[in-house]
Amino acid sequence: MDFIKKYKSFLSDMILNMIGFGIYIVSQQILLLPILAKMVNDDIYSSIVLYISILNVVCNVTGGELGNVRLVRDSEYKEKNLIGDFTRILLMLSTVITIFVFPVLILLKYSVFGSIIFTITILLANIRLYATCFYRLEKKFSKVIWQNVYYLIGIIISLILFKLFENIYLLLFIPELISSIYALKNSDILKMKLKKTIEMINTIKKFFQLGFVSLLTNLMNYFDKFLIYPMFGATLVAIYYAVNSMSKIASLITNPMSSVILSWVSNTNEKDKKNKILKMTLISNIPVLLIVTLLTIPLTYIALKILYSQYMESALSLIIPIAITTAFGTASTLVKSVLLKYSNTNKLVFTYILYFTIFIILGYILSKRNGLVGFTMANLISKIILWFSFIVLLIKSKKELSSN
Repeated sequence: MDFIKKYKSFLSDMILNMIGFGIYIVSQQILLLPILAKMVNDDIYSSIVLYISILNVVCNVTGGELGNVRLVRDSEYKEKNLIGDFTRILLMLSTVITIFVFPVLILLKYSVFGSIIFTITILLANIRLYATCFYRLEKKFSKVIWQNVYYLIGIIISLILFKLFENIYLLLFIPELISSIYALKNSDILKMKLKKTIEMINTIKKFFQLGFVSLLTNLMNYFDKFLIYPMFGATLVAIYYAVNSMSKIASLITNPMSSVILSWVSNTNEKDKKNKILKMTLISNIPVLLIVTLLTIPLTYIALKILYSQYMESALSLIIPIAITTAFGTASTLVKSVLLKYSNTNKLVFTYILYFTIFIILGYILSKRNGLVGFTMANLISKIILWFSFIVLLIKSKKELSSN
């Protein structure tokens, strides 16, 4: 009976988290970007895509990864009866983000006013993303839903204002402002204040370890957008992103599942439970690959037909390789959520460096030969290598746990 109760609880947590993340995906990928693509030219659309890529890379590496560090180290703080550090670190990261992001946006030829608004937007997104770790830690996944409902409301308001004033800088600022206000009111970010504990140095070390892994991960997830723009131009960026954004429907499954797995793993100390988690992750990989591939291909086609009909003819050859890439990325994300807890961080770093190197080399060679299709195939091959490397690390981790 205990197993059934825990299984139901896990499933309930995952479904709630899936709904919450689904609202976010629908807000940005199904509502904002397709509507915007029909309202502006390819140059403006590509500049927004580029900015969203920057926002996602920065926030996933900082606020998102700080949240994961808190999940991983929460048990150590509780054992020592400590509260603090994380809001202090979040503020430090906000300063670093401002110093780094603003000049980058200026170099990318955004206006000074636009760069200021975009930088503030990234700081707000960082708060929103970090706050979700608190909900996951407390198993309050309904708050993830409400936070993203407010994000959706903000997207609708920003689209109405864009129609009236045609100001692209407010498109993401308004939803991030509304959702971050909710985050500040419903998490412990303000309650924790700027308390410093004896664990802060160890937490920062862990953040740098996981942050570096996350940086490599997110660069690989979004680096293709940065490479395609100078290689192929604004129109092909729009086409490539249109197919990719539709394939992100699969992340409705992976992101919530990996988030819940990590929150459960962070509260698990028993050896038998750890073994079950590792075994379950290993066994689930092949079904995940098949299901995501079979779902993503028709869903991407249908979504492109409805939302990005202007790119349909040019995008057809990209659907299958991008769908398979999504499947391997999905499986890799699930494995990574477990490896963060049970594998040596240096091994993860080496794996991502290998992945990064292979992608750059193959991307250059195949894009020269086959253009955008070649670039897409390079992404697929490197993603398969990453997944295989993760499986090897997972098997090793399971053997090490069983032998101890």
